[in-house]
Amino acid sequence: MSEKSWDDSITLLPGIGPKSAERFGELGIETIRNLMYHFPFRYEDIQERDIKTILDQEKVTLKGTVVTPPVVNYFGGRKSRLVFQLAVGDSDVIQVVFFNQPYLAKQIEVGDTQGVYGKWQSDRQNLLGMKLLKAQDEGAAFDPVYHATKGLKQSMIVKAIRQAFADYSTCIQDRLPAFLNEKYRLMPLKDALYQMHFPEDDAAHHQAERKIIFDEFFFYQWRLQQASFQQRQHTGIEVHYDVDDLKQLIQALPYELTNAQKQAVNEICYDLLAPYPMQRMLQGDVGSGKTLVAFLALYATLTAGYQGAMMVPTEILAKQHAQAFNETFASLDLQCELLVSHMPSKEKERVLANLASGESSVVIGTHALIQDQVQFANLGLVVIDEQHRFGVRQRHKLLSAHQKDKAINLLQMTATPIPRSLALSIYGEMSVSTIDELPKGRQPIQTKLAKASQINVVYQHMEEELAKGHQIYYVLPLIDQSENLADIDNVNEVYERLAQRFPQYNIGVLHGQLDKESQTEAMECFVTGQMQLLVATTMVEVGVNVPNATMIVIQSAERFGLAQLHQLRGRVGRSDLPSYCYLIGDPTTDQGKARLKIMAESQDGFYISQEDMKIRGSGEIFGQAQSGIPEFHYANLLEDQVILKVARKEVQQLLRHPEQMTEAELETLMAWSQGQMIEI
Repeated sequence: MSEKSWDDSITLLPGIGPKSAERFGELGIETIRNLMYHFPFRYEDIQERDIKTILDQEKVTLKGTVVTPPVVNYFGGRKSRLVFQLAVGDSDVIQVVFFNQPYLAKQIEVGDTQGVYGKWQSDRQNLLGMKLLKAQDEGAAFDPVYHATKGLKQSMIVKAIRQAFADYSTCIQDRLPAFLNEKYRLMPLKDALYQMHFPEDDAAHHQAERKIIFDEFFFYQWRLQQASFQQRQHTGIEVHYDVDDLKQLIQALPYELTNAQKQAVNEICYDLLAPYPMQRMLQGDVGSGKTLVAFLALYATLTAGYQGAMMVPTEILAKQHAQAFNETFASLDLQCELLVSHMPSKEKERVLANLASGESSVVIGTHALIQDQVQFANLGLVVIDEQHRFGVRQRHKLLSAHQKDKAINLLQMTATPIPRSLALSIYGEMSVSTIDELPKGRQPIQTKLAKASQINVVYQHMEEELAKGHQIYYVLPLIDQSENLADIDNVNEVYERLAQRFPQYNIGVLHGQLDKESQTEAMECFVTGQMQLLVATTMVEVGVNVPNATMIVIQSAERFGLAQLHQLRGRVGRSDLPSYCYLIGDPTTDQGKARLKIMAESQDGFYISQEDMKIRGSGEIFGQAQSGIPEFHYANLLEDQVILKVARKEVQQLLRHPEQMTEAELETLMAWSQGQMIEI
C-alpha cells in the first residue's frame, strides 16, 4: 500500500464517494490538504452557560438531564414540532423545542445527559433548539460554520475534516524553517490547522491564526522574491541612453511633467543603466500620465540603439497609443509600428520584417506581439500596460522569446493603485514607481448620485453638454434584457430611448456581442468625434482617451465594483474642460450604498482601491490567474499588513543568508518553490 500524503484525494476518506467528491469539488476541495485549509467563516459559541446569565434571544448552549420523552406533533402538512424537557442546574426545568427535525427524537432518551445549542426565549422559559450536541462536541468551546454548497451539509464537512485529521495528521509537514517558528513563537502547523477548525478557546484560535497568516505570507513572499532573486543573477541589457536627447525632448513637450512623473522617469532610467534586468511596476491613478512616462522610457531605450515594445490589452487602445506616440515624437520624425491581429496581411508582413531587421525601433501592439513569427533585431525594453489583463505566462513569453545572452528590461503598468508600502509587499522584489498626482490644468470630476426616478435631471444635463459640442459615455451592466434581471436597464433598450430623446445627435453602441470590426468602428467614431453619445458596457473601461468627452453616466451603478467605477469615471476629465460623472442607482444593501458614497466623496484612486480590496478581497481586484497574487486561505492583505511586512523582511534575510537554515530546510524550500514559482 502506498504511503499516505495530504495531497491524497478526499475520496480515500470513508463516506466520500463520487457524488460527494463532486460537491466538495465545487468548493475547490479535492485533496486532504484542500479540506484542511477550508476554514470556517465563523464559529458558534457552544460553551455551556449558566441559565441566570442568558439574555432573551441569545444563542447559547445549555446542558442537563432529559426528564420527559420527546413528543413530535405534525401540523400544516409536513411541518413538525418536537418537544422535551431538560433539567438544568439544581432547580431549573426548561422546555426544548425543535421545529421540522422529527428524526432527532431517536437520539433523545429520558435520563440521558444532553447538550443543546439554540436560541433562548426568556418569556416562555424555553430553548428554541438548533442543534443537539454530540459526544465529540463535549468540552468544545466553538462550533465551526463552513461555506457549503447544495447537497453538502455542515455535518458532512465537519465529519470529513475530523476524519482527515484522524487519518492524516502525521502527514502534515511544517515547511517553515524551525528557527522562525521559535523566533515568533508559532505553533506547529498540525496544531494550528486543527485549532482553526476546532479551537479550544479564543487564545488557541488566535495563535492558530498567527501561524496560518505568517505561513501564507512567508511562502507567497518566498515565491516572489526567489523569482526576482534569480532574475537579478542574470546579466541584463545595459541601456546607456543619451541623457541630453532625453532632456531636450522633455523640455520640448507642450506641457510640464508633474513631479511624480519626473521621479518615475528618473527611477526607470536609473534601472535601465543597471547591469541586471529592470523589473519595475509603474502604478498611478487614471489620467495621471503613466503612458507618457512609458513613452519616454521607450525613447531613452532607442537612443541607446535598442528596440522597444509595448503590449496593451485591446486593439483600440493599441491604435490610440500608437497615434499618441507618433504625435509626441512628430518633431523628431520618429514613428512607431502598430501590430494587432486584425490588420492587412501585407502591412503585417512589412511590420514583422522591419522589426526583425531593426529598421523599426518601437512597436505597440496587442497579444499579436507574442506570436512566434514576431522577431526583434535588438529588443531592450518591454512595456506591458494594464498588466493584470495579461496572464503570467503571456508576459513571460514576450520576454523569454527574445532573450539571447542577456535578459530584457521590463516595465509593467497598472491603473489599480495601492499604497506604496503595500505595493512593495504585493509585487515582491519588483521596484515600484508611483504617480500620485494629476497633470496640471485637470479639474476634479464632479460626481453626482441620482436615483432612477431622477433620470430626467440627468437627461437635461446631457442635453446641455451635447449642445456645447461635448461627448458623453453612457454605461450599463447588461447588453440585452435578462429574464433574471428584468428590472435592470440594458444597452439596447437605453440606446433606443436615447435615440428618441436626442434625435439630432449621432448615437452608437459598443459591447462584447458585436464583431471586432463593429467594435473598432464604434470606438473610432467616438474617438474622432463623429459620434457624440456612446452607449456601452464596461468595454470603455480600458484607457481610452477622448479629451472632448465631459460626461459619463453609469446606470445601475450599484452593480459595479468600486475600482471599476473609478476606472469608468476616469474616461472623462482628460482635458481642462469641466467634467461630470452621474452614478444612477437604487442600492438596497449597505455595501452597495457604501460604494456609491465612497465614489461621490473621493477621487483618490489609492483610497478607492484600498476600500475595494476591503469589500471584495485582493483576488477579485488583481485577478488570481493574471497577477499571480493568490486569494489567501485566511490572510488578509490589508488587515494583516504588519505580519506581511515581517514575512517579507524574513524572506529577504534568508535569501541573503541561507546559512540560517539547515540544509534539509533549504532543500525543502527550494524543491517546493520550483513547482510553485511565480514568474513576474
